[in-house]
Amino acid sequence: MTEPATATQAAAPAVALLKDELDIVIPTIRNLDFLEMWRPFFQPYHLIIVQDGDPSKTIKVPEGFDYELYNRNDINRILGPKASCISFKDSACRCFGLHGIQEEVYLHH
Repeated sequence: MTEPATATQAAAPAVALLKDELDIVIPTIRNLDFLEMWRPFFQPYHLIIVQDGDPSKTIKVPEGFDYELYNRNDINRILGPKASCISFKDSACRCFGLHGIQEEVYLHH
């Protein structure tokens, strides 16, 4: 019979699989305080945060995360006339983050 994990064993950090090959896209309209609860899992990875809604609102990201933050102004600047294909107020803004990953993987490597 196997003994249950001790508190020390249970608190062991998660292994960051695919650390250099995986980005996480997070669409949001609010501050990202929830990342504190997910820190052991998300901190090793690069985050691409796409802000939905008012681009003048400041989104706060907890210290210690590697991230890029984009809003509608950034999307308009980067995509130009094609920016209208990324709709907002329906979580489709995450598509811009996926577009960014695709650009990084296929065009820069």
